Amino acid sequence: MARVLGFILAFAALAVAALWATGLLPGLSRTPEVVGPTPTEIFISATEAGNVVSVTDALAQGAAVSATDAFGRTALMIAAANGHAALIDPLLDAGLGVNDVSLGGWTALMFAVHESPNAETALLLLNAGADPHVLDSDGRRALELANGNPAIRGSGVGVRLRELTEWSEDLLALRGGDAFAEGWPSLYIVPIADATLSSRASHLPGAPRYYRNGTHEGFDFYSGTVSVEITYGTPQRAVASGTVIRADHSYEELTLEAYENLIDQARAAMDTPPEILDALRGQQVWIRHPGGFVSRYAHLSGIPDGLVVGASVNQGEVIGFTGNSGTEEAALGTEDGPHPHVEIWRGDETYLGQGLSTEEIYAVAAQVFGLDALPPFTDGGLVF
Repeated sequence: MARVLGFILAFAALAVAALWATGLLPGLSRTPEVVGPTPTEIFISATEAGNVVSVTDALAQGAAVSATDAFGRTALMIAAANGHAALIDPLLDAGLGVNDVSLGGWTALMFAVHESPNAETALLLLNAGADPHVLDSDGRRALELANGNPAIRGSGVGVRLRELTEWSEDLLALRGGDAFAEGWPSLYIVPIADATLSSRASHLPGAPRYYRNGTHEGFDFYSGTVSVEITYGTPQRAVASGTVIRADHSYEELTLEAYENLIDQARAAMDTPPEILDALRGQQVWIRHPGGFVSRYAHLSGIPDGLVVGASVNQGEVIGFTGNSGTEEAALGTEDGPHPHVEIWRGDETYLGQGLSTEEIYAVAAQVFGLDALPPFTDGGLVF
């Protein structure tokens, strides 16, 4: 009997060992379960390392975009501090606020100008609407924090940052005392090298266009009003780095009959319908910039072959050539009246200058394009 019992026990022991080895025995496993990092932990560590793919994957797997590290920094602040420029736009798109503050009251811009080994992260944050006038817990602004960083101090970003921070009283007065036009970018450049904005109010956003019962939505650059000569074919530059979201390579010019028909339809309406206004802009390129801003370039005569939807462009890169497409002059088959027409949009419904007086437009444009973009004087009596 004992012999039989021993045999049964031995058999049972072998069975248990076999089940344990295969991991089929409930409550037991061959190796202890290893718990890996969570998507949020991967998100923060990947941001620190500048790994765009891992950051994107972690967000797709449910990482908390608002998570912070041990120092209370968001992923945007971490990327800014480490100079990971490629992460700035994706993190803004994911929902991080460009002016969010850390436990010490620092914004991503403050981390960028104080710690980044390059000036690009600060540039992109300013392009995205970062406010350089935010004060940290010690009462310091981004400019004061940038003084110890040679990557910023010796760059054009440093020059424009100082300009933004130390506005003249005259410009402050034009903007009603506001030091910063919240919701708009800065450190853009004008689309024509060495040009200023036009000195004429009729060339600015918000100017009436009675011939079509509408309103002008952009900045026109006509020769004789912008400090440099503008001709048919003059190259136009991207006002900021971004991604092409429209490029009219297959554009066909309006016939005179088609142009006149569009004008008749606009005159019959209380305002120019959007689809008609779009046709009257002629050949266009649209570029999306950090923070969701969009620049639109209209009346072009041509577009570089490699400039296609989805392509990345750098600030200052040629994105098209000046023309008169979409106008009556083009419909008549002439090259008369060539002029760059550039619009800056926040979302799909608000353009830079909308609802502002001429004086206010120049003041906000100084923030966006820089003081050098202001004309020496204007037809309204302003002197800059």
